[in-house]
Amino acid sequence: MKDLTNLKTFIIDSKNPTEIDDAISLEIDNNIKRIWIHVSYPSKLFEFNSEIDLTAKKRSSSLYLIDKCISMLPKNIIDQSNLKKNKFSETLSACIELKEDGSIKKYKILEALIKPNYELTYEDTNEILELEPKEEYELILLNKLLKKSYSYREKKGAITFNDTYSKIILNNNSISFETIEITQAHKLVSEAMILMGNITSDYLRKNNIPAPFRSQKINCDAKDILKRYSNSPVKYIILKQFIGKSFISLKYDKHETLGLDSYVQTTSPLRRYLDLLVQRQLYLNINNKMILSEEIINKEIELNNIKQKENNHIKKENKLTYLKLYFNNKKNIIYKIIFIRWINHKKNIALVFFTAYNLELLIKLYISIDTFPNKIYKIKYNCNQNSNLLEFIN
Repeated sequence: MKDLTNLKTFIIDSKNPTEIDDAISLEIDNNIKRIWIHVSYPSKLFEFNSEIDLTAKKRSSSLYLIDKCISMLPKNIIDQSNLKKNKFSETLSACIELKEDGSIKKYKILEALIKPNYELTYEDTNEILELEPKEEYELILLNKLLKKSYSYREKKGAITFNDTYSKIILNNNSISFETIEITQAHKLVSEAMILMGNITSDYLRKNNIPAPFRSQKINCDAKDILKRYSNSPVKYIILKQFIGKSFISLKYDKHETLGLDSYVQTTSPLRRYLDLLVQRQLYLNINNKMILSEEIINKEIELNNIKQKENNHIKKENKLTYLKLYFNNKKNIIYKIIFIRWINHKKNIALVFFTAYNLELLIKLYISIDTFPNKIYKIKYNCNQNSNLLEFIN
């Protein structure tokens, strides 16, 4: 286990996170700059198919609902594994050197001991990146290096969905919308996690370790669509309608929206079971233990796909419940929407965007005029408690 407690290490997350999976550091040695990405290490605390593992597998992921959070792992494992400021933590870490063009020069994955110095919110991080104080040069250099990494992926066709989006907030029985802006800090963390997924998939491939690889195809001319709708607030939503869905398989393939030849998700082992499974394979390999077979991994992928559909349904129903409560209290208000497309015209099911809330939503739309993509329409809420979707009329 490599002792990295001497490195200045940054945790960057939202306010009051429940599960803190990752941190980043910068190492400079003889003018060589190395990016360190650290991931919490729960897989070494319990065995595959143990009682804890079976429960995590059954849940598939932590479930973040509007009114509560159901964690995938038990509290004692989260407490042991969570990365915290001034806490000594064992991690699975990657050391990465980039070439001048942002591509990967070399990397290594190993077990490490860290002691984070900073626990920052995205707002804190943005302030540092904007002001660039000399004493925080490590974070500023990390941001510049990760921008190079992104530029390289962009040249290979990566698409970044810089959507502003809304989060439904429940506070003292009051429902509101919080707008989330994608900032420099979000991009820094995102690029570090993508980089970790990239080098991890490369390591798994080169060592013939079975894993749940994530792939995605771009089935359209993305640049043309973004150019055509360049001034529209829904250009990325429109683009998503044309791009193929990502899928998980034992067979690695290109993840075209990320601009990568292969990719695995591995930086959220406290929150996603397949990330935990990837980490377990790495843990077994690094410690010269027998890795899980292709047959086992394939079975876990199939089970996870089923469980994720169930979780998505629970989240959808939870969201619908609180949206109904919100709109029921505002029955006479006129809303502006941008029409995206009909999902089922005969059943009046449409995908629309509520401009006031930055909210993309599937609704039942009863409209007396012709609809056109990317056009603004005015509608009112139609209270129907028996409908499985929100209903609106113009």
